[in-house]
Amino acid sequence: MKNITGLLLLILLFLACKNEPKKDADALSTTPPKYETYNYSGFTKEEVYAFHKHMYEGGDWTVYGDTERYFYLNFSEIENHSRILRSDSPKILEETPRDDVKNFITPTDLKKGGGLSLNDYVQRVEVNGLIIIHKGKIVFEGYPRMFSSDLHINMLITQVFVSTSIAILEDKGLIDTSKHIDYYFDALKNSGWEGVPVLDILAMSSGIDRVPLETYEVSFDPIKDLATAKSAKPSGTEYQFSNADAAVLTLLVEKISGLTFRDFLEEEIWRKIGSEDSALLRINTNGTSVSYADGMSTTLRDLARFGLAFTPSGRKSANPIISDAHLSKIRNVNKNLKEMSWNFKETIYSSYQWGAVFDDGDFYKGAHGGQGLYISPTKDLVIAFFGTSNTDRQRNQLGVISRQLSKSGLFDLE
Repeated sequence: MKNITGLLLLILLFLACKNEPKKDADALSTTPPKYETYNYSGFTKEEVYAFHKHMYEGGDWTVYGDTERYFYLNFSEIENHSRILRSDSPKILEETPRDDVKNFITPTDLKKGGGLSLNDYVQRVEVNGLIIIHKGKIVFEGYPRMFSSDLHINMLITQVFVSTSIAILEDKGLIDTSKHIDYYFDALKNSGWEGVPVLDILAMSSGIDRVPLETYEVSFDPIKDLATAKSAKPSGTEYQFSNADAAVLTLLVEKISGLTFRDFLEEEIWRKIGSEDSALLRINTNGTSVSYADGMSTTLRDLARFGLAFTPSGRKSANPIISDAHLSKIRNVNKNLKEMSWNFKETIYSSYQWGAVFDDGDFYKGAHGGQGLYISPTKDLVIAFFGTSNTDRQRNQLGVISRQLSKSGLFDLE
């Protein structure tokens, strides 16, 4: 009898184990993200083939609309690039969605979408993705025209990765931004760059006339190519956007650090911000980094992680990558570079490659097609977004909306 009882127990135990759900050892235990979803389904096979046919036949990617958005989201298929490796310890972003942010009413005087809730705006207007982080926590996130895992081109936002690299070297005492750029590059003596302080180049006020960079991109002595540039006006007297400014600053990072810009960026910024995904950086045929134009491709969350490095929540570590001195220098603007922004309808300054530094200390970098990164250190606020202009060349106005969100009172610290 005892043997039969023991046998029955073994059978019951076997059945219990057999019916137990299998556990995937590699399965993540985290709950799904809480971002807004809008039924985005990506590109069809026919759309993919049509874009590659367009490029193969000599077409330009700057055709706006979905064709251009395909380039933004699939940069690695089109351009030469290098990979910037992610952090070994990704920074976990807590998700605490807020209905008051989701339902924020956009300004009524927008060119398009004015008066809509923020959630409706991103669905109806040319927005690919939007994330808002307050006090280190995600309070809004949505992807109406991309997947959250997509690497999206950053365009000119890449330039503030360059200026941050300069600031890191400055903090280490390896660069003095008050010195003239020809102090660091003998090849720039007797050129339009001679006598131009590095600080003025950082402020996009080098005074250098617009420089076509086509020869720079294939030259195997690019600094000599930049030396052909002419001065159009005294430096530090007027804001004048120039890709050449970011190009020469990139070469300065490489000269002082002894690393390629890609390697410096990976070691000193990308891995240290706790990036979750590897990024891409476009590379010219001569090996130089395209840090001044289409530049990097990142996920939206990782771009926001970079923005967090400028806020109190992101600077809690013993050795933050953004120092007090760097933040102070961004805000210590050259008053000669003051301008009244027709977009923001208030005074802005340029500093450290940031295109708009406001009187209250917030700063912003926008880019072609509707990309943007807005930071308010005093409110512990980061807003990052991606977009693509439509075929009528209309793009989102999330830069303006970001400014209004910052001033709305929703993010005032207690």
